[in-house]
Amino acid sequence: MATRPYDLVIWGGSGFTGRLAAEYLARKYTPGGASSPKAADGGESVRWAIAGRDRRKLEEVRAEIERKHPHVAGKIDVLVGSVDDASSMRAVTSRASTVLSFAGPFARFGMPLVDACVETTTDYCDITGEPNFIRACVDKHDAAARREGIKLVNCVGYDSVPWDLGAWAVARELRDKHGDGCVDAFGHAGAAKGGVSGGTIASALNVLTTTPWDVLKKMGSPFYVANGGGAGLSDETKARWRTQKSYAYDEDVKSYTMPSIMASINTKVVARSASLCAQLCAGDSNPYPPDFAYNESDLSGGYVAAMVGTAMMSAFGAALMFPPSRWLLSKTVLPAPGQGPAETTRETGFANIYVVGKGAKASTPKVCAHMEFKDADPGYKGTAALAVEAALCLALPAERRKNGGAVTGGGVLTPASALGATLVDRLNESENFSFAVRPLEEVTLRGASKL
Repeated sequence: MATRPYDLVIWGGSGFTGRLAAEYLARKYTPGGASSPKAADGGESVRWAIAGRDRRKLEEVRAEIERKHPHVAGKIDVLVGSVDDASSMRAVTSRASTVLSFAGPFARFGMPLVDACVETTTDYCDITGEPNFIRACVDKHDAAARREGIKLVNCVGYDSVPWDLGAWAVARELRDKHGDGCVDAFGHAGAAKGGVSGGTIASALNVLTTTPWDVLKKMGSPFYVANGGGAGLSDETKARWRTQKSYAYDEDVKSYTMPSIMASINTKVVARSASLCAQLCAGDSNPYPPDFAYNESDLSGGYVAAMVGTAMMSAFGAALMFPPSRWLLSKTVLPAPGQGPAETTRETGFANIYVVGKGAKASTPKVCAHMEFKDADPGYKGTAALAVEAALCLALPAERRKNGGAVTGGGVLTPASALGATLVDRLNESENFSFAVRPLEEVTLRGASKL
């Protein structure tokens, strides 16, 4: 890997979030040079390029970045490939240690890149939130990736790093510091500010419009992408995995909550993490006990807010399920692909994600993982920066050698199982993130209310 020209290639570099990732790299990691702020002490050096299928658009992105960041002028390489030309895809992936993909909808356009990464033994990350694409990656490439030691890591953006990493962290905290197994991890989205991108909407609509109804029904299970599909779990444990469907009062965080729109992907990613560790982790490297369960909700400002929010989310979901109303929303309300929030929203955005962990013993103190997005909206600037830092855990030889994830080998993996502690360290070194685990009683939850 070290002999390849690039540590990291950004695939989809001309898309909305892909270009944000390239700009983040330009701002923090000059191509081919030492990164800032570690340059003075001989820190990381990142060799990176942008790639996609349209050279003109990629060159326009490069020119825009060079105008904003003159120090990178002449240093950003452009690579071109087409999903319809396998040899061109291999020509891109064979030049990189790791490829990070932003080019969705992934179920339509993503697999040729994964194919090429496996064929050229290149590590891969993406920001998909599409369960059917993850399932397809597992079915097609998990065995080969394990055999060759290739890490294929889905969902390294806001979908689903905070939740997956949070569940892993509280499980490990309860095991290591309290000698207890984490039987329940419960994620909560707190106070946040951000916008909606057309690319995310396009991916969701693609899943709804192209997936057969019988497959959509299977996708409702939290174990849809988990190894073993939840086999061997007790009925009581499976019941605790059932996604919250209505508003409720949460005694742990002393707040009314409403169902989480993110739960449809996050529960599946966490379930895959737990199943991977059950099968592949030896001894103390597996923090999840057999009766571990995960659930999720959004914190609300009170009873009325939780009730109204639940009703609005149900109505929106119902409208998306029927072609006429879905078409009307896409033409009148929802942003088109390539669109996203304005720069002011991206630069002033923030988010707070909490995961509360409870042990099997009543005497065990509850713990809480808190991940914060700072000066970055979670969906776009935040996701771009987060995905880059996740990919660098694999792309940089020194980081790869740390083996911070619970699973040290290859396969179709999750953020927690592949990256774990290495990613936590990188997040806490970044200006846009913080990640910490503390006793729940010491955490003030932004967005929670007792009313």
